[in-house]
Amino acid sequence: MADVLLSALLPVVMEKVTDSVLQQFGVIWGIHDKLKKLERMLSVIHNVLEDAEERQVKDAGVKNWLAELKEEAYEADDILDEFNAEVMQRKAEIQVDMSKKVRSFLSFHNPVCFRFKMGRQLNDIVDKIEKIVDEGNKFGFTFKPPLQNRDRPQTHSYVEESNVIGREEDRKKIVKLLLGHDHNQNVAVLPIVGIGGLGKTTLAQLIYEDERVKEHFQPLIWVCVSDDLDFANHIQKKKEYDVAKVARKIITSATGDECNLETMELLQRRLREVVSGKRYLLVLDDVWNEDQAKWDELRNLLGTGGEGSRIIVTARSQQVSSIMGTLDTYLLQGLTEDDSWTLFRKRAFEKGAEVPPTLEKIGKEIVKKCGGLPLAVKTVGGSMHSKCQEREWLSVRDSEIWDMPVGEDGILPALRLSYSHLPSHLKQCFAFCATFPKDYEMEKDLLIQLWMANGFIPSDGRKELEEKGHEIFNELAWRSFFQDIKLVEEAETYRGQHFYLGDRTSRHELYYTTTCKMHDLTHDLAQSIMGDECLSIPDPAKWEDASRRTRHLCTSGNVQLNIHRTLNNYPNIRTLLSSIKGYHTRISVTEESSKPRSLRALDLHNTDIIQLPISVGFLKHLRYLDLSGTSIKALPDATSMLFNLQTLKLSDCWNLHKLPEDMRNMSNLRHLYIDRCTNLKHLPAGIGQLSSLRILTKYIVGNDAGRRIVELNRLNLGGLLELYNLRNVRDAADAKEANLSSKHNLCSLILCWDMIEWHPPYCYAESAHGCWEEDVLPTKNAEEVLEALRPHGGLKLLTIWRYGGASFPTWMMDSVLLQNLVEIHLGVCTVCQHLPPLWQLPFLKFLYMIKMDSVKYICSSTIYGNARNGKVQAFPSLKRLVLHTMQNLEKWSEYDGTAEVTLFFPQLAELKIIDCPNLKTMPDLPSLKSLEMEGTNEQLGLVCSLTTLSSLIIGVHKTRTGPESPPLAQKKMSFRYFRSLENLSITESEDLAPLLEEEEETRGLSTSVHHFHISYCNWLFSSSQQSSSPLGFWKNLTSLLSLSIKYCDDLVYWPEEEFRSLNSLKKIDFYGCNKLVGPSPLPSSSSVDGELLPNLEELDIVHCDGLLELPKLPTSLKSLYVGYCPKLNSLTEGLQHATALEMVDISGCPSLTSLPADLGHLTALTSMYISELPGLKSLPQGLGQLAALKSLCIHICRNLSSLPEGMQGLTSLQDLSIRQCPRLSSLPEGLQQRLPGLQYLVIEGCPKLERLCKRGGSYCHLVSRIPYTEILPERRTMSTFLPSFPCFGGSSEV
Repeated sequence: MADVLLSALLPVVMEKVTDSVLQQFGVIWGIHDKLKKLERMLSVIHNVLEDAEERQVKDAGVKNWLAELKEEAYEADDILDEFNAEVMQRKAEIQVDMSKKVRSFLSFHNPVCFRFKMGRQLNDIVDKIEKIVDEGNKFGFTFKPPLQNRDRPQTHSYVEESNVIGREEDRKKIVKLLLGHDHNQNVAVLPIVGIGGLGKTTLAQLIYEDERVKEHFQPLIWVCVSDDLDFANHIQKKKEYDVAKVARKIITSATGDECNLETMELLQRRLREVVSGKRYLLVLDDVWNEDQAKWDELRNLLGTGGEGSRIIVTARSQQVSSIMGTLDTYLLQGLTEDDSWTLFRKRAFEKGAEVPPTLEKIGKEIVKKCGGLPLAVKTVGGSMHSKCQEREWLSVRDSEIWDMPVGEDGILPALRLSYSHLPSHLKQCFAFCATFPKDYEMEKDLLIQLWMANGFIPSDGRKELEEKGHEIFNELAWRSFFQDIKLVEEAETYRGQHFYLGDRTSRHELYYTTTCKMHDLTHDLAQSIMGDECLSIPDPAKWEDASRRTRHLCTSGNVQLNIHRTLNNYPNIRTLLSSIKGYHTRISVTEESSKPRSLRALDLHNTDIIQLPISVGFLKHLRYLDLSGTSIKALPDATSMLFNLQTLKLSDCWNLHKLPEDMRNMSNLRHLYIDRCTNLKHLPAGIGQLSSLRILTKYIVGNDAGRRIVELNRLNLGGLLELYNLRNVRDAADAKEANLSSKHNLCSLILCWDMIEWHPPYCYAESAHGCWEEDVLPTKNAEEVLEALRPHGGLKLLTIWRYGGASFPTWMMDSVLLQNLVEIHLGVCTVCQHLPPLWQLPFLKFLYMIKMDSVKYICSSTIYGNARNGKVQAFPSLKRLVLHTMQNLEKWSEYDGTAEVTLFFPQLAELKIIDCPNLKTMPDLPSLKSLEMEGTNEQLGLVCSLTTLSSLIIGVHKTRTGPESPPLAQKKMSFRYFRSLENLSITESEDLAPLLEEEEETRGLSTSVHHFHISYCNWLFSSSQQSSSPLGFWKNLTSLLSLSIKYCDDLVYWPEEEFRSLNSLKKIDFYGCNKLVGPSPLPSSSSVDGELLPNLEELDIVHCDGLLELPKLPTSLKSLYVGYCPKLNSLTEGLQHATALEMVDISGCPSLTSLPADLGHLTALTSMYISELPGLKSLPQGLGQLAALKSLCIHICRNLSSLPEGMQGLTSLQDLSIRQCPRLSSLPEGLQQRLPGLQYLVIEGCPKLERLCKRGGSYCHLVSRIPYTEILPERRTMSTFLPSFPCFGGSSEV
C-alpha cells in the first residue's frame, strides 16, 4: 500500500474553513458552529500529523487511519468549495444585471434548499472526522514541530549538470573503446551496466557530448527506451520495449522530424534509410528488454550502418547486457568516498562557504550510507542544504529509513529519506508528478498551474502564487527530484524546416519555458507515495486499475476517450489530462451526462471536440481548463460564472470567434491564452478589470470604451503579449497607458498594425504573399505610438509587423535595452530605410526580415569600428537569418565592396534569401550548413564559396532587368567543391543546365548527395520535350536515397536513362507531372543489363493527370501510393513483378474499374488502402490470396456492390475499415468467418451493413467479439475519411 500524504492537503482545508467571508455567511446560513467545530478538529489532527506520517512506515494501522482520514479530508474540501462557490455567486448577484445570469447558472436555485442540503453534508462530514479523530487517540500520537525550511538564495543555479564529479576516467575509457577500429564488426554494441541511480545516463551524456565523439560519428542518436514499456507488463514489474516505438524514436532523433509511421514495414524502410552507410552512434538509454527476439529484430534494422558504427546500451540487468552486447560489458562502479563527499558538499553548502567541522564529520558519515550512488548523494545533499543545526544533521544520519531494504520497486532508502525531510507542500507537489508518464518532459509553467489548480501551493499573502510555484520548482530541482532541466529555445514550429513541437501546443513563449524530467527511480518514489491516487495509463481500456481513490488521471496513448463514462466511473477525479506525449485523443460524447463534483483541472487540448463536452454548471470548482488546439467555436456564456477558474487555454483554436462577454467578472482568472485564434476579431470589453490576470497572450486594440489599450494599464502581465490593430491607438499618450515598460515579466512582445493575427508559418509562406502586397496604410502617429510602447529590458522575442513609420524608435537603437533578445521578426515595414544596430546584440540567435522594401543594407558604417585583422564580426550568436522579399537590399553593410575588411557571421548555420534580386555579395560564413536561395541567375555566384553546406535549396530565375544573362563561367558557380552536400533542391534554374551537363563538374556529389528534390525542371530529363538532358549529372548520383520530382509538365515517359545509375535509390515521389503517361513505348536505348532501380522501396505518384499505367515496378518495392491520377486505368503490368510489396494505397483514380485479378504473388502485402474509386464495382477473387494482409481499408467506393468470396484466406487480417460504400449490402461468408479474429472494425456510411452489425443484426454476435469497433452512420466531418486503427494513425474507442 502506498504512503499516505495528508500533511499537504490538511492546511488547504484549514485555510478554507477559516476564511473570514465564509465564516460571515456561515452565521447567516446557520452553519457557523459546525465550521468552528471542524476547524478545531483539523487543528488537533494537524498537531500530530507529522508523527503519524512518520509512523505509518512501520505501522499498518496508522497508515489505514491516515488513508481513511484523507478520504474524508477530500470530501470536506469539496463541501467547503461548494460553500465558497455559493459565496462568490452571491457576491456576483450584487453586480448590475448579473442576478438573472447567475441564477440560471446555479445548481441550487433555492437558497433555502442549498442551505439545507449542504448543511446536512457538512454535519455528516464533521461527524465522520470526529469519529476518526477519536479512533486516532489510541495510537498516542505526539506533537512534532513542522520542519523549518531555510530560504536559499535565488542566485544559485540548479542546471549545472555539466559539473559531473568522478566520471572522467570512465568517460576516457569508453571513448577509447568507441573510437577503436574493429574490422570484424560493422556495428558494435557496448553495454554500460549498473544499479539504478549510479549515473549510467549521466555518463552516456558525457560521452555523447564529447568533441572527439562528435567528430567521429554522424549522426549521433539518443533514445530513452524506458518509457516505451508495455503497460500490462509494467504493472507486473516487467519492462519490455516495443520495437516499433523504439524505431520511431530513433528516426525522430536522427532526422529532427517527428516520425508518425505506424506500420512496421514503413518503419523498417525509413530506419534503414536513416542509418544505411553512415557511421552512427546510437545511445539506447535505460533498456529493460530481456527478449532476445525483440533485440534481434531491432539489431537487423540497425545492422546496415557504416563500418565503425557503435551502439551504447545502458541497463541495470546483466541479462540485458548478455543479450545485446557484442563488446565487453562496462560495469560502472560507485563514486569513491572523496568524490561522493565533493558532490555532497557542493549540494549541501553554499559555494565557497566554510563547512563547520562538526557538520563535515556527520556529513561524511551520511555520505557513506549513500553507497557511492550519485543520485542518492545529490538528493540527500540537496535536502541538507536547508538544515544548519547539528541536531538536524544527526536526525538524518540516525534515521531508521537507512535500515530499510531496497524493495521490489528499487527505491533507494536515501531517496525516501530525502523525501521525508521535505516540507509538506513540497512533498505534495513532487508526488503529484506521478500523474505524468515516465521520462515525460514536464513544462515548468504547466506544473505550477496544475499545482495551483489543486491547491498545493500555500499562500503567504506576500508572494504571487506563480512566484511561490517557481520557488517550489527550483527547490525540488536543487534537491535533484527533477533533472534534465533546460530552457527550450528552438522547438517553435516556424523556426526550422520541420514543423514539430512535441506534445504541447506550440507557443511563442517557449523562450521562457523551462522543462524537466524525473529520474525513473524518483518517478517510482512518487508513484509509491501516491499509489492509485495518481495514474498515468496509456489506454483507457486499462483504467480498471483506477479506483474511487484515484484523483489525478492522464492518458498518453492514441485513444478515444468517453469523457462522460470516465468522469462517472471515477467521480472523485480532480485532474484529467489527455493528449499527453504528442498523441491526439479523440473525445466521444454519449447521451449519458456527467456531473463531476470534484474536477479542478481539465485538459482536452488537441482533441477533436467542437464544444465544451461538460455542462458549465458542473465545473464550478474548475481552476484549470485547456481547450487549445481544438475546433471549438465559442465558449458558453456561463463560462464567465466559473469564478474559481485560474487558467484558461484557448491557443490555436482556429475556429473560435468569440469569448463570453462577461469575462471581466472572472475575478480569479490569472492566465488567458488566446494566441493563434485566427477568427477571434475582438475581445470582450473590460479586460482590464481582471485584476488577477498575469498572462494575456493576445490583445486586440479597439475603438470603443472597454476595448482600448488603456485596459492593459494596471495588469501585471508576463510571458507572451501580442498587440494587434495598433492603428486604433490614438497617440503617444494613449500608447503610454499600456504601461509596457513596467511589465517586467514579459518575455515575448508582438506589435502589429492593421491585423488581428500574426502566425509565423503563414507569414513566411508563399500563400501569404497576397497580404504583403497590400499597401501599408499611412499612419500619422505610428512613430510616436511605437516610441511610447517602449518595453522593459528583459525581452527575449520582439516582433514588429506592418509598421508604417519611416524610422524605428530610439529604444530600438539602445543595445543595452535589447541585449537579452534571442529572436526578432521585422515584417512589412515598407517605409523604414535604416535598421537598428541589431548586429550588436550578444544573444540574438534568430533574425527574420520580410518585405522591408526601403532597406538597402543590414549593418551601418559604425560596425567597422570593431574591425580586427582585416575582419569585422557581426551578429556574434546568430544561427538563423531569413531575408525575404527585400527588393532594394543591396549590401550586407553600408560600405560593403569598398571597405578593406571582411564582414563575417561566426555562428550562422542557416541562411534563407528569397526574392532579394539586388543582393550581389555574400559575407564570410564559416559555420553555414543550410542555404535556401530564390533569386535571379545573376546571384548564382553567391553560392560557389559556401562549400561547407550540407543542404542547398536553390530556385534561380531570369534577371528582371532583361533577357540577357552573363555567361555561367563568369559567375563562377560550381558544384566541384561541395563535398558535404547531402540535400539538394532545384526549382526551375534552367541556367544550371550547362553546368550539370559536365560530368566532371558534379563528380564530387556522388558520395554525398542523399536527397534530391526538383520542381519545374523539364530540362533535367531526356524523355521530356527538351533536346537533351544532363545524363552525366544523373550518373554521379550513385549515393542518392530519395528523389522528389514535382511539376515537370514536359516529362512524358518514365525516365529510364536518368534512373539507370540510381542503384541506391530507395524512395521516389512524382507530383503534378501532368503529361507523364507511363513507360516509354520504345525499348530502352541503354545496353546495360539488370533491373532498373534495384533497391527502390517506396514509390508515390500523385496528381499526375495524364498517367495511364504504371511502369514495371522493381521486385524490391515495399510501398506504393497512387493518388488522384484521373486517367489511370490499369495496375496489372506495374504490379506483376512487385513481389515484396507490403503496403498499397490506391486513391482518387476514377478511370480504374478493376484491380488485378491475380494477387497471389503479393505474399508480403500487409496493408491495403482503396479509396475514392467510383468506377470500382467489385473486388477480385484474388483478394483472398493475401494471407499476410493485416489491414484492409475500403473507403468512398460508392458503386462497390459486393466483396469477393474466398476472403477466409485472409488469415492475418486484424483491422477492417469500410466507409462510405452505401451499395454494400452484406459481407461474404468467408469474411464473416474472419470477423471474430479482428482487433478493429469500422463500418460507417454503409446503411445495410450497419443494421447487420448492430444489436439484433445477423452479424452482431460476430462483431461483439471484436475489442474495438465503430459502427456509425455517415458523418460529415473531416475525420470521416480517416481510418481508425493504428496502422493509419487512428485511435481506439473505449
